[in-house]
Amino acid sequence: MVERVRPSVVLITVRATGSSGSGVIYKTDGQAAYIVTNEHVIRGATQVTVTVNDERPYQGQVLGTDAKRDLAVVRIRGGSFQSLPFGNAAGIQVLDEVIVMGYPPGFADVASAVDGTVSVKDFNRQYNSEVIQTTAPINPGNSGGPLLSPDGEIFGIIVSRIEESGGRPISGVGFAISGTMVQQLLPGLEAGASAAAPTPTPARPNPTPSYGGGSGGGFGPHSGELPHNPGDGFIEAEFANVSLADFVVTATFTNPYAAASNDWDYGFWVRDSGRGSNSRSIEITVSSRGQWQAKWRSGISSSGITDLAEGRLSVFNTSAQGQNTLTLFVAGARGLLFVNGEFIELLDLSQVHAAGDIAVITGAFTGNERAGATTRFENFRASSLRHRYGPARGRLEYQEGLISSHSSRVWTSNLIAEATFTSPPGRDWSYGFIIRNPEYNRLEVIGIAGDHSWFHHTRDVGDADYTDADNGRLRSSLHSRNHLLLIALESTGLFFNNGELIARLDLSHNLDQGEVYAIGGFFNDHTGEPSFEGFSVWTP
Repeated sequence: MVERVRPSVVLITVRATGSSGSGVIYKTDGQAAYIVTNEHVIRGATQVTVTVNDERPYQGQVLGTDAKRDLAVVRIRGGSFQSLPFGNAAGIQVLDEVIVMGYPPGFADVASAVDGTVSVKDFNRQYNSEVIQTTAPINPGNSGGPLLSPDGEIFGIIVSRIEESGGRPISGVGFAISGTMVQQLLPGLEAGASAAAPTPTPARPNPTPSYGGGSGGGFGPHSGELPHNPGDGFIEAEFANVSLADFVVTATFTNPYAAASNDWDYGFWVRDSGRGSNSRSIEITVSSRGQWQAKWRSGISSSGITDLAEGRLSVFNTSAQGQNTLTLFVAGARGLLFVNGEFIELLDLSQVHAAGDIAVITGAFTGNERAGATTRFENFRASSLRHRYGPARGRLEYQEGLISSHSSRVWTSNLIAEATFTSPPGRDWSYGFIIRNPEYNRLEVIGIAGDHSWFHHTRDVGDADYTDADNGRLRSSLHSRNHLLLIALESTGLFFNNGELIARLDLSHNLDQGEVYAIGGFFNDHTGEPSFEGFSVWTP
């Protein structure tokens, strides 16, 4: 296999600096070949020397670069070239065999090959991309070369090795940008796009709502378009003209163009307190890079922006005219982000807690707009979440044969409930919530126990005992104080412990409205007496 793919693995040299690295031919067009390599290999150059098949030099033209992902595309002409196909990087598994090819120091005249296995595949914030970690030894000259399958298909592009604080390489550890991301970026790089890390766009000093009709209780649905105006230097926004602190907001956005042609972003502003230097707001966006980000803004300038959280989207459409639906639940200090119906993240929104306006936005990052384009949104709507109870505190005293409970006296089916519980000594304790309890012995019980487990039990009128609907082990450690959060929306529930999603619950067997409780001592042998604080309930 190595000899078969060798003509596709190239040496790249920058004469002005004397630096060198590797690359791989991924496409041919007549007598032209297109090569992907690292941005740092060709940094600052427009022309490079490309050596093909260990012997034939060509003049290469740098077409486009992406400094964030450390990728670049170079074109050479005037020969007969051989390209390699991309493999299914999305299907690669830990311990799969891989091969690294390139031109390490000391052997710069001949492409070498080393084998290894996949150690980890995960999203990496430094490269804003999914990366593949491999045990195959990585040397500086391998930068830009291919990570290959045993069949000679491209799984990724080598970008780095890990070094100790003294600059010495840690043996056997290296990274490659996943071929899935590389393929998404190649059309734009071929067209001459150069991308650095996105820069936040300032908020408009005094934006005026484009329409009215909102209220403190809700808004929409409304559909419209956000015209791109890259020359104005501001985020484009359309406001609902509401004042809400706790709410659900949703909208379906249509991608303005293909991700390969230019970056784009869209999302929401929430809890927006007004315009000008004293304004505060939360900003939630998704982008053509397949990433979500949460920030809070103080004032209108980009200098008043603080990152809250970010991550990679697994179910996201980046094609031209593709659509994505964003939904955000905001209750107190908590935010829950969903994209295309998939839960993404539990957000800490405590930095901006007052009621404010809500807007759909686009162009949150500099360069993410294209003249003449529009970002369409549909079914933009916001509805209030009512803070029906709390925050309350108390102690759940042991009662033999009974569940100790504290009632919110809130009667509902759909809800968000939270509380911070303090665990009693030992392990003979359990605490959590009862929901959908319309009458005696019909209810859902969800909680955690001192043996590091979680549980969901259900019971119906006439049942002799509870039915174990679901259970499992907690993935993270218990603390002396644990914050529990429960969301029940029709047939689906989400249960969190200390900010971590520990269970998705099936509630389809009980859609009744009923009372909501904080509870302790669910199991008969659990005599420990937990206390609780911050018990609150929100309802749509």
